[in-house]
Amino acid sequence: MSKRDLFVVVADLDAENAIRTLLCQRQPALGIQLDFNPDRPPNGDLLRYSGRDSGCYKDAVDLLRPPQQTHRHGLLCFDRHGSGAESRARERVEAEVEDRLVASGWPRGHVAAVVLDPELEAWVWSSSPHVAELLGWGEDRQNLVPFLQGRGLWEPDCPKPQDPKAAMEQALRSKRKPRGARLFAELASRVTLQGCQDPAFQKLQQTLASWFPAPNPQESQ
Repeated sequence: MSKRDLFVVVADLDAENAIRTLLCQRQPALGIQLDFNPDRPPNGDLLRYSGRDSGCYKDAVDLLRPPQQTHRHGLLCFDRHGSGAESRARERVEAEVEDRLVASGWPRGHVAAVVLDPELEAWVWSSSPHVAELLGWGEDRQNLVPFLQGRGLWEPDCPKPQDPKAAMEQALRSKRKPRGARLFAELASRVTLQGCQDPAFQKLQQTLASWFPAPNPQESQ
């Protein structure tokens, strides 16, 4: 039986919605091409682990052991905040998890850990005007950053808030916009991906592009 392309483990519903949208709707924007089924195992390629961030960190080997037999690549995504590894840099946590996965049998270069630092909300804050619109600031988007700066949530000359989650929640609350379960799916489907400078997102994009590069248009003609 031929192996499927990619198996992904995430820690919560927000991450599931974001990854599902990116891999099902935004492959051209990511510069990738792969066959991905967002359903749960055994027939699908995406698992939301009930152990949350700390469980993904601790149980990485067990979570990705079965997909070694069914998938060519494995990906694990979780927040550094809440993982139990907050005292270490994102890169060190990723390297440690990847070393464990390789020791368990994954070929190096075929499996990756992406640690969101501090959490998924860091991906929200890009230069795309859709961010302000989806947070309820469509008519007032030019005032969103000054509003957050005035509340000490965004330092001047910084590319994003120092506490991305608190900033997002304050922005939503100020416009009385509820945080729906689909918010991250909407952000992932509309925000310009090239505008996201978050290192964890860039690692995700670069890793996927190295595994599943989209064919050159001239080659596919």
